[in-house]
Amino acid sequence: MLAGILVMSSYVHLWNVAGFPDIFFDEGVYMRRAINVLETGNPQEGWFYDHPYWGQLVLAGFLKIAGFPGIVEESLEFSYAVPRLLMGAFAVFDTFLVYQIADKKFGKRAALIAATLFAAMPFTWVLRWILLDTILLPFLLSSILLAVYSRDSKRQNLLIAGSAVLLGLSIFTKITAVTMIPLVGYIVYSNTRRPGSLIKVAVPAVLIPSIWPVLSAASNRLDYWFRDVLWQAGRGTGSVLVIIEYLFRIDPVTVSLASASFAFAAYARNPFLVIWFAPFLLFVSAVGFLQHFHFLILFPATCVSIAVMADAGLGKIKNTKIENVAALAVFAVAGFGLASTGTLINADLTRGQFETMDLLINNFDGQDATLLASPVYTWVLSGVHDRQNVMADYADVLFMPVPTKKVMLVSDSHFMADMGRGQEIEDAYDSAGYSIEIDDGAKFNSGIRPYGSTAFKEDKVIELRTNWDLDWKR
Repeated sequence: MLAGILVMSSYVHLWNVAGFPDIFFDEGVYMRRAINVLETGNPQEGWFYDHPYWGQLVLAGFLKIAGFPGIVEESLEFSYAVPRLLMGAFAVFDTFLVYQIADKKFGKRAALIAATLFAAMPFTWVLRWILLDTILLPFLLSSILLAVYSRDSKRQNLLIAGSAVLLGLSIFTKITAVTMIPLVGYIVYSNTRRPGSLIKVAVPAVLIPSIWPVLSAASNRLDYWFRDVLWQAGRGTGSVLVIIEYLFRIDPVTVSLASASFAFAAYARNPFLVIWFAPFLLFVSAVGFLQHFHFLILFPATCVSIAVMADAGLGKIKNTKIENVAALAVFAVAGFGLASTGTLINADLTRGQFETMDLLINNFDGQDATLLASPVYTWVLSGVHDRQNVMADYADVLFMPVPTKKVMLVSDSHFMADMGRGQEIEDAYDSAGYSIEIDDGAKFNSGIRPYGSTAFKEDKVIELRTNWDLDWKR
């Protein structure tokens, strides 16, 4: 059954990676930073500090092994399909880790339910994006698993050390993983009953991510580090309730069951599950900036919590036939999830974005014009196709002048949402009066299941604009 679940997970996470989901703004940012590592060997890009370095180092290492950028020069789809395959492989491995953790703590039936939910339910598609949250998850789950296995092991100290290092690396990927220190610390202390074991967890978990501010201090940029980290945490607003509403649009079944299972875990006084999800929920309630994919770090806890609740319910049934029917009902929920997810992952949401890239490559030579676009496009033009005068992000016009009189601009929904950030962005848009519109071809009713996820599609309308009349080559 585990093998079957992993095959299902492979289908869900590795099929049509270039077509679904649409290319998210942050994917371009992390790809640009990984390419910067390949080109310069420096994990710090410019003067902006928002996240630690492990994510771009892992991604850059994979891209180097995969043969970037040469492998993608002949195929635009490969530019995102190749790194998304790594995200998919991580997700399949995550499925295995969820099974192992649940099996060790709660038994095989709970493990099978948890792994099936993790592999099949609609929210799992978010793991396809090239995000720090996706990259940190296998390190975090491996840390939890080693901590769990340290109980009564002859290699207890080695397992605890490995767990602490992996936890440190997950925090070194994204600071939100710091909310998992209480969980790993609780597991280790429960296994050893020695306060000194908490030090073994805390030291690597703190020292490894401390590399980030230490390097900034060594570069005399610690003031930038403090400024940017505080800005990153506090920018904008993202009410937890609003984000839960977004999550409900993606996966109403999992969100509903998660609410019940978290309450059940608290009622049953299950400290393992409560400590897994409570610190994170408290953390995101306190910070000012929150998006739906930030909850990826909690998705394994959600699946395990639902599985424990379902397993407890099945255990109360004394009649074998009724128990079998109830078990089938549990897996029917996962079957519904798989049908919904399978429908989604066969959709093509990136056609317009790749057509835009193709038009940019055929019409922008970078000799006497400057490209203003989101990182979704800019790293492909500059990092793969060696175009000059490509600003890393259209928002750079807020801080530096455009170096040429001619400007080519990609106006998508993300660009339009940022029009209010500064007059320079609005002026660049208004000055580029010649435009063509790209039809992305994806028309879904986000009010109908399972297409609620398409409401998050960024580039419903894409315009290519210039401040000179251009006969576009296709």
